Amino acid sequence: MTSGTPAARARAVTAPAPGGTAVPALRRPLLLAVLATLVTLAVGLLPGSVAVGTIVTVNFLAVGAVLVLLARSGRSSAHPSGWRWYTLSVAVGAVGALVAGAVLPWGQTALGSVPGQLLVVVAIGRMIDPARLRAARAQVATMFTLFVVADLLTVHTIYRLTIGDDGLLTTTQTVALFALLLSIALGTGLSLVFIAVAGVHQRAVGWLLFAAQVATALAAAFSSIATGPGPVQYLACAASVLGVALLAVACRHDRPGTRTAATGDDQQGSNLGAMLPHAVAFVGGSLLLLSVPITGHLTIFGTALGVLGLGALVAHQSASWSTQLQLTRDLQRSEAYFRTLVRGSADPVLILDDQLRVGWVSPAITELLGLDPQRIIGLPIAAAVHPDDAPGLVAALSAPHDDETKTRTARVRHLDGRWRLIQSQVRDLRSDPDVGALVLYCRDVTAAAPQPAGPEDLTFSTTDPATGLPNRSALTQRLAATLRGPAAHTSSLVVLGVDGLSDGDDAAVLRELTTRFSRALRGDDWLARAGVCEFAVVVDGTIADAEVVAARLVAAVEPVATGAGATFRLTAAAGVTVLDHDVDAGEALRWGDLALRSARAAGPGRVRRHSDALRITQDREEALRADLAEALRADQLHLVYQPVVDLALHRTVSVEALLRWQHPVYGAVSPVEFIPLAEESSLITEIGRWVLVHATATVVALPHPDLGVAVNVSARHVRSGELVDDVLSALEASGLPASRLVLEITESVLLDDEHVVADLELLRRLGVRIAVDDFGTGWSSLAYLVGLPIDVLKMDRQFLADVETDPQRRALCASVLHLGNSLGLAVVVEGVETQAELHLLRDMGHRFIQGYLLARPLDAAVLSRRLPGIGEDGVPTTAAGLPSPRLGDADGDVREVPA
Repeated sequence: MTSGTPAARARAVTAPAPGGTAVPALRRPLLLAVLATLVTLAVGLLPGSVAVGTIVTVNFLAVGAVLVLLARSGRSSAHPSGWRWYTLSVAVGAVGALVAGAVLPWGQTALGSVPGQLLVVVAIGRMIDPARLRAARAQVATMFTLFVVADLLTVHTIYRLTIGDDGLLTTTQTVALFALLLSIALGTGLSLVFIAVAGVHQRAVGWLLFAAQVATALAAAFSSIATGPGPVQYLACAASVLGVALLAVACRHDRPGTRTAATGDDQQGSNLGAMLPHAVAFVGGSLLLLSVPITGHLTIFGTALGVLGLGALVAHQSASWSTQLQLTRDLQRSEAYFRTLVRGSADPVLILDDQLRVGWVSPAITELLGLDPQRIIGLPIAAAVHPDDAPGLVAALSAPHDDETKTRTARVRHLDGRWRLIQSQVRDLRSDPDVGALVLYCRDVTAAAPQPAGPEDLTFSTTDPATGLPNRSALTQRLAATLRGPAAHTSSLVVLGVDGLSDGDDAAVLRELTTRFSRALRGDDWLARAGVCEFAVVVDGTIADAEVVAARLVAAVEPVATGAGATFRLTAAAGVTVLDHDVDAGEALRWGDLALRSARAAGPGRVRRHSDALRITQDREEALRADLAEALRADQLHLVYQPVVDLALHRTVSVEALLRWQHPVYGAVSPVEFIPLAEESSLITEIGRWVLVHATATVVALPHPDLGVAVNVSARHVRSGELVDDVLSALEASGLPASRLVLEITESVLLDDEHVVADLELLRRLGVRIAVDDFGTGWSSLAYLVGLPIDVLKMDRQFLADVETDPQRRALCASVLHLGNSLGLAVVVEGVETQAELHLLRDMGHRFIQGYLLARPLDAAVLSRRLPGIGEDGVPTTAAGLPSPRLGDADGDVREVPA
């Protein structure tokens, strides 16, 4: 949870560039630093009196040389100010050590370097980027505190387990040791902060600073426990030389624009830097527990450090968790924008990994090739193209590309079996550490170029390859022959629709269904596959015989088990029509499809006969479907607004925009009739966009600055990925504040793809409120309400049926209100028509009411004069100039009766 989080923000700003290596550039300076340390240790092998003077001289000569290197190299480094302070800290520490050595006894001389170590904190602080530090200040502050406390706890416990009770050090020497180690721990902890927030190219410098601080700490420890000249003092001098030498290496490596290799080690380095405080805390805590059975007691100082360490650990975990949540929200927002962008593109986008397997594909692939995106992921690209095109395409994609985009073309099989010529713009982003893949932008160019034909395409086929049955072409020919023959009046057509097939072309399931259908048919009945999920039977008999055959076929469709262990839960419905001489094959199929649609609307397992009433309904639907697009252009659509009244404030707080269509021939057409027709195509999205624009513009122009407006949004519009852009455009064009807009969606939309919830969450963050329309009539699991982007529940009119006389109905209405209040959601009751209903709802605590008792849907001109509300006597007040609404009418939101 905690490792690498500050570095993650740094990587978002500074990405490593491919190429270049850090190890060769550091190898020689590091070898020189180690060699200087070994030379210092070797001096200790000289005779006693000579060794002491020589090794101290070597130590201070090394310090002097490093001071010169820091002064020269620091000016051209990436952090000249920080290295100036580092130069000062080394000089102050060296002078302080000389002075302390002249006036203080052995074991206390290292106290002279404490001021220099405190200046290290200033030096490293000048190197840390303030912007990066602010981005993760809470996390790095707690990490720094945890390391310092854990470091002191570890040193204290080791001291107690080794020399603490032996009297080797006096009290003054012990205080000197801990004061010096505390000053060094501060600088060491700050070097870890530098590692955590630095970019990848600066992380090596941070590790060198950390190593220099560790070497300095060892030198201080050895110096503090040394009682005179000897091996311990020699180790202290060698560690001191190593520490200043590592500083020189770090200064030489700290150059502006330095880049390290973009390898997996970058991430590991960040993780290691973040885990070090936890590792030190683990070691210190373990040693503290181990010291109890060994020493027999805990010191007050050790106990206090242990408690502080636990507190610092809890604070660090809390800060890390908060940072992780923020990063997760940022990632979700970025993914929402990405999904919106990609789903809005008409051309599919494919991402291929190094093995040329499909790693991701946009939903537009379904419209292009009829394929389910989830079934494509993981498949090699070679398996999707024509065998003759695969070798050349694989060779072209495997070869390294320049930065420029390449174009490749290949044949790809559509789900219906046809070969389509697909042209792809290929971008090679395998060297990009943020992508690491090939990105293909595809489009269909079949119509622009001749399509190469495989051997299977050279002859016209009338057989369905999956089932072996006659296909739709053969069915059309058979119907034409039957209608021309003398027995047409004794023949009928059954069109059977099967629901539940995964993609309509599972060979094993289709073969099993074909077998079952063949057993259910009579000897002269003729079976064909009419579509992806449809079958047809030409029945030798009357319409009554066809209904019997259709019922047997529907009964034969039941769960089908496949060899892979999967079970398909299938249902079916059927439509039947008579074959007359006065119709052709196409019209007969249309009549059968119309009857099938009627059967499916009635529910699974139903059989419906084509009739004149269905034909009249079909003719009206076709006319409305054809005229709907023209209605949008010819200004035949308009909006009316039904108020939502707040019982607590006695006034209208928002209005719901309701769509109306005044047809030039049919007159007023109910939205219940024309909205489903619009939802069959992308026209519903255009209508939804039109409603958003006009509703927001109308409400913002009313003399009611706080009035909100609710707009119904279709499921297709939400799933299209265009809703966010459309809402933002409407709000920007009208000037309506986002907080005054409510989007009403159905319950089922919330169960769609993740991008739907992401889009709705994005709109909520912008201030738009989300309402669940007709709550209680869709899916029934209340668990889905938790965590979903919902602000308002609109209780359906069905809840009010018999509420005046049925105690259970009243309890149900009260339960919905309690549910909304518990989840922090407002509840709007729709369809309130009587004073008794109003009083009951008020007594339950319901606050927001909508219905014909208060107002019918009103034109914007009426709303501009006065808004309906509730008088002080509890009697509804109407808009100015209108009669009181008639009671007993259906709710305008349900029946959509024009005002």
